[in-house]
Amino acid sequence: MKNIVKSKFFSWIIALLVLANIASLGFYWIGHFKNQRDNSPKEFLAKKLNFSDSQKNTYFNLAKEHNQSAEKIRERIIIDKDNFFKLLKSNSIIDSSRNNAAWQVSLSIQSLDILTFEHFKKVRALCTEEQKPNFDDLIQQMVNSVNSPQKGPQPPIK
Repeated sequence: MKNIVKSKFFSWIIALLVLANIASLGFYWIGHFKNQRDNSPKEFLAKKLNFSDSQKNTYFNLAKEHNQSAEKIRERIIIDKDNFFKLLKSNSIIDSSRNNAAWQVSLSIQSLDILTFEHFKKVRALCTEEQKPNFDDLIQQMVNSVNSPQKGPQPPIK
């Protein structure tokens, strides 16, 4: 009888610990996703510029449209780069074929850069005169961070 009581006791303890682990993981995931949403680039920019609710709504719609268009171009860049590097499979690569494939990649990247430029031009137009200097500084910081070489160990290639 004593073993049965101990067995039931330990079964309840194990079940309680499993439930506590599930609850902890649930709270962790909910917090992680909320934190990720609150720290998105668009949330960051809206917060730094102190956008009004009206500005936020307009900006979030612009960002959604931009992301949809940019995704299509990014898919095109992947295809163009894939075609470019497929040329390596050939034993004799014709310079004009290589140059044309490289040119196609650069045109796709150029279209993404222009799309992004025009997007931020629209975002700047949303800003009040007081917000524009802060916007200009933030954009310059973003450009500098993208163009500066990475320091420290590079992440492994997957």
